[in-house]
Amino acid sequence: MFSLIKGVQSAGKVAYFTALFPYVVLFTLLVRGLTLDGSIDGIKFLFEPKWEKLLEPKVWVAAVTQCFFSLSTGFGPIIMFSSYNPHKHNVYKDAFIISLMDTFTSLLAGVTIFSILGNLSLQTGVEISEVVKGGPNLAFVAYPDAIAKFDTPYFPQV
Repeated sequence: MFSLIKGVQSAGKVAYFTALFPYVVLFTLLVRGLTLDGSIDGIKFLFEPKWEKLLEPKVWVAAVTQCFFSLSTGFGPIIMFSSYNPHKHNVYKDAFIISLMDTFTSLLAGVTIFSILGNLSLQTGVEISEVVKGGPNLAFVAYPDAIAKFDTPYFPQV
């Protein structure tokens, strides 16, 4: 809406905001999540490998699906760059940067979520693997719970 109000001259500012603001939110939730009891247990659960799961094809299909889903937002800029950049431009560098930032963002979001799930596990007395069964429940259970734990005077509505 904001880029349509003033036209093309405001599109760059809107793009900067929409690219950077999610990181501000993720870092804020990460800091809050790390201050909760049990958050370290959730992060340990995230990074401890379950070797027996590597033999299940369902796990590999889910991993590839997640990779394509998260990288799909980067495919648009690569195609756009190909039409606006000079012919000799190094598109491999652009693809590498997008892949690197996608991996960083996925790890940041994972650590944020699992720090909150560790706290939920501690509060409910349920194993971390049983707290939330994945899918949309992560977004509709874990993030609202993290926001509800902001018990400061800056958020009086909570």
